[in-house]
Amino acid sequence: MSEIVRVQEISSKSEHLKIASKNCLNQITIISNVSSSDRSFQSNGSFKDFVSVLLARRDSYRIRRFSLKLRSMDFDSVTYNLVNDCVRNVLNRRVLDLELDVNVNEGYALPSEVFTCKKVAKLRLGSGFVIENIPKNALLPALKTLLLDKVRFNDTNGDCAFTRLISASPVLEELVIYRNDSEDWKWSRIVVSQILKRLTFRGGGWRDHSGCSFEPISFDTPSLEYFEYFDILRDEYPVVNLNSLVEAKIELFFFLGGDHYDARNLVKALKNVRILSVGAVDTMHVFNTFKKKVPVFENLNHLSISTELASVCWDAVPILLEKSPNLKTLTVEALHYNTQDRGDVSSVCKCLDGYYFLSSCHIKVLKITKFKGDIGEMVQIKHVLEKLPRLELLELHSQASRNDLKLMIMMRLLMLPRASSKCKVKVKFS
Repeated sequence: MSEIVRVQEISSKSEHLKIASKNCLNQITIISNVSSSDRSFQSNGSFKDFVSVLLARRDSYRIRRFSLKLRSMDFDSVTYNLVNDCVRNVLNRRVLDLELDVNVNEGYALPSEVFTCKKVAKLRLGSGFVIENIPKNALLPALKTLLLDKVRFNDTNGDCAFTRLISASPVLEELVIYRNDSEDWKWSRIVVSQILKRLTFRGGGWRDHSGCSFEPISFDTPSLEYFEYFDILRDEYPVVNLNSLVEAKIELFFFLGGDHYDARNLVKALKNVRILSVGAVDTMHVFNTFKKKVPVFENLNHLSISTELASVCWDAVPILLEKSPNLKTLTVEALHYNTQDRGDVSSVCKCLDGYYFLSSCHIKVLKITKFKGDIGEMVQIKHVLEKLPRLELLELHSQASRNDLKLMIMMRLLMLPRASSKCKVKVKFS
């Protein structure tokens, strides 16, 4: 069985075909370099020849993994048919791992056989085309991993193509969705699966939110164990079922168009999480805004916080720590302090209330990354060490490169008093 067949068309100035292959069936790699001025696959016969050879292979020839990447081409009906003939042939060869990255703007439709393949266990689709219809007999009985990279869906006559695709995957365990920031789907805006275990949803971010929708979105996934959610903040989250959640990474961004958002259900649904990563300033703002709805995180033992800017207030940090009675490890990307008061050794932002909330924390390990070692950071470290009674390890990841700065950081840390006699300080210089 062939381990992998890769066909990759890359726009370049060269006009010749390069083929690297082995005489055995263990691996075949075909890479075609086509001139950017070429307007069809037939310019050098590269892709057309490959398809001809593939179609001529005996039926017993099997392919385990197949990757097809097409870039910067003007597609027409002839090239569409050529691509789909290739895909159908590969499916007939009982491919297990299929990647179709066809970068076109419109007019391309996947062959219906993609949605009725009985052997595919991993399917990656991208990027730029639209899936409008899923056949009524769609069934992917072996599909466990589905990755949708900037593929758009349409909701035709109330029949959501995305929902039909998920429903046609009875053993799907992992779903990864990467969306264009500037393009929104026409879909039901709900992810429903009773068996899904891993979900990554990376939607519109702050860099380009034009055209993005603030409309409600739901996640009805009671068996989900891993949840990575990067998106603009929606107006509402009507249904959020994450009862089996173990690890979550949340980054939310809000804009003027989302003035009336309601994230209460999303916040409450995180209650069973064991490992939580909170990124972006707006995410912290969400927890602070809905602080009355923040649940008690009985299972949370590792919390990571990243706000990107040291000057941004940590209003949500006391809330999260007070709601996490069994927290053992806290990771902070950068300490928060008022940059205008670096020379004041007693300077602590009002949002942290003198760090008194740390006195009741059971944190044993505190990790701080992007540590520079300036006076403002040292002041914060001093307060933290004086307030954490059960701390066993303070681990700092410093960006200092000069030997004199490294020595100064170590000397200052050794002089700081500690509430815990078991506390050790470790500094990792990058």
